[in-house]
Amino acid sequence: MNGAARAVALAAALLALSAVILAAMGSHFFDMKGMQGIWSTASNIHLFNAAALTGLAALLANMQSRPLQWAAWLIVVGTVIFSGSIYFHVITGYTIPRVTPSGGLLMMAGWLLAALAFLRKS
Repeated sequence: MNGAARAVALAAALLALSAVILAAMGSHFFDMKGMQGIWSTASNIHLFNAAALTGLAALLANMQSRPLQWAAWLIVVGTVIFSGSIYFHVITGYTIPRVTPSGGLLMMAGWLLAALAFLRKS
């Protein structure tokens, strides 16, 4: 496995681990104060992107693609910012303006870049 694939696979595994831990903590440790729905959204996005990144890592193991590498890292960073800001809001009650949408935009940009990388002929 090349270095880019290994790094993305490691990030995917750590995202998946943290998604499972935070889902469990949300179910057992935190008073959701009626915010179970947004916690669930954060958990779903978190875990689904981790799983999808595992697939991108597998693709990167067999191909050299800078756009796909960039896409993977945009998705990783976007997932951390998006889901992390929601977890932070539910746990603390504080909202940092424009952070959650920024994470969402990074994820969207990453998936768009991945789609464009798949359309390339080389």
